[in-house]
Formats: sequence, structure tokens, C-alpha cells
Amino acid sequence: MRTDPSRRRFLQSLALLALPVFAKGEDTLGPVPTLLAARWGKSFGPVAGATVATPSRGHGIIPVSASEAIVIARRPGYWMMRVNWQSGEIVRQLAAAPERHFFGHAVLSPDGKQLLASENNIQTGQGLIGIYHPATLQKLGELPSHGIGPHELIFIDEQTLAIANGGILTLPQSGRNKLNLASMEPSIVLLDWPSGKKRSQHILPDPSLSLRHLALAEDGTLGIAIQAESSTGSSVDDAPLLAILKDGQFSLAQTVPGLGGYAASIAAVGNQFIVSALEGNALALWDTNGRATQQYGLLRPAGIAAWQGKALISTELGVITQLDPHNGKLTPLASYPSIKWDNHLILASPKHR
Repeated sequence: MRTDPSRRRFLQSLALLALPVFAKGEDTLGPVPTLLAARWGKSFGPVAGATVATPSRGHGIIPVSASEAIVIARRPGYWMMRVNWQSGEIVRQLAAAPERHFFGHAVLSPDGKQLLASENNIQTGQGLIGIYHPATLQKLGELPSHGIGPHELIFIDEQTLAIANGGILTLPQSGRNKLNLASMEPSIVLLDWPSGKKRSQHILPDPSLSLRHLALAEDGTLGIAIQAESSTGSSVDDAPLLAILKDGQFSLAQTVPGLGGYAASIAAVGNQFIVSALEGNALALWDTNGRATQQYGLLRPAGIAAWQGKALISTELGVITQLDPHNGKLTPLASYPSIKWDNHLILASPKHR
């Protein structure tokens, strides 16, 4: 079978063992960008290439130049580092400030001059947004997140920062144990940037639905991936996986039963939200009105990166797959059986997004 040269270059750069599924040579992928991901264990790096050893498991990744990215420790985390993912060099490493820990995510300000990280005030249990210099990692200040357990952050526009407050309290002495499942307070908060003034706060009727990861659709709708909890130990298999904030209205998207209650990641491709239902072994799609449109079976899907009208997906089984949401085609691209990818897959260069 003839392989298109652009696909061949991709497989050579990405794969230790490639599992391509090609229908015809003219059905090309084009030049696929470098993908960055943290792995279970203590390492981070491009999907193929240099590996950076980390003090503990990493989570969020923020590209800051053509060859460097900032990696944040998984919740509750105590380090962030700026790394050169091409060479494997740790450029700079920072420990969390006293009485603070990280929640695994950060975002660059619209002008690229500040890095905003979700943090916990250990003394009060209240969420904070730490402000850092992205080159030196020097801490410049803090803003309240107006909630407990802030997780992912995203700029809706240059003056509006959206924060997913997961609502779950964690403390150093108890590690990842969730201390307030019976009194969770998840919320979406919109802050004015750079003043930090709270513009609005959005809360779902069911406080057991932890709001974690964010994606912005082309029409400005914010998609919020949900990780359901239960203080009684009852099943969450049929719990909602997506909420949407559209034109100031906050609501649950249509619930699809049997998806496992845990959305590992979310991405927006045009005006479609794609969610990795890790426990349900599926990818689930919704439109920006919250209507469920399709589900595709995929074992242990984890990170999702939107790219050129398609989605690239990592799995906990080491597979990298492409989904074309327009025709529903899932194309396995590469397999790394010894690697368990974390929940996020990031395009290394912003120009490819």
C-alpha cells in the first residue's frame, strides 16, 4: 500500500510503532505538528523525542516558544518548570510558595507577559490565581478565584478570564483525598483582566458535578468538562459530562447515559465540543447548543488536541488517534504500548492551532 510522504514524515517523527489506517494515498493528513504530553510517572516530553524527568507526575502544559513549554505538577502539585522539549533541558524550576499548591493548570495572558496558574491557599482552602513571569517564573502577585479547587483557566477574550472552580478541597496532609464531597461548591467564574474583578459566577443545581476542563468554540460558547463525584459511593456512570456557557446562560448539555461520569479532557473543533469519556471508553460530541450529536468507541481516551478541523487524541493505552468529526472516521496514527498518557495533549506550537 502506498503511503503519502507527508504521512510518512509524521510517522517517522511521532511513532515508535505506527499503526496507520489509510484508505487512499490522496487522503492526506498534511504536516502534523509536534504533540506534547505528560505521562503517568515522572516524565514529560513530546510524543516522540526528548524526555524530561519531573519530580512527580505532570499535568498541564503551556507552550511559550518554538522549543520551550511550561509544565505544571498534577494536583496537589508543588512545582512548575520551564523546559526545552527538544533538548530535554530544564531551563528553570520553581517550587510552590509557602502555604500554596498548584492544581495542574496555567495559561498565558493575551499579551504573553504573564503566566496565570490555579492554586490553593492551604490555610484557608480558598482558590487563588498566581501570576508569574513566564521566563523567570518569578511570582508577581495573586488574585482570588472566588471558589474552591480552581482547575483549568482560559481567556474567552483579551479582557475575560474564565476559571473552572472544581469545588473540591484538597490539603497537603491528605494528598489527593477529596475532603468535602458532601459540601462541594463547583462554579465557573469570569474575571476581568487585568483588574481581577469578578464579573459573574455560574453554578449548576447539582453540586456533585465537578467542573474541571475548558474549551472555547468558534462562536464563543464555553464548554466545561465534568468529573462527577458521589459522597455516598453511588454510581456516576450516567452522570452528565458537559456544561455550556453561552450568551450568559449556564446549563447542562444533553446527558448521554453510560459514559462513565468522568470527562478526562475537552477540545472544540469549530462549533463542536469533543470530550474524552475515560471510564466510558468513548469520545462524545456535542454542538454548542448542548445537543449530543455522536459517540465513538475508543479504549481509555485521555488528551485531545484540536488541529485543522480534526482532533488528535491520546489514550492511556499509549495510542495516538485522529478523529475527523465531519465524517466520523477514527484513524489510529501511532502506538506506544509502554506509555500511559496523562489527560492532556498539547500542540507544541501555537501557530498550528
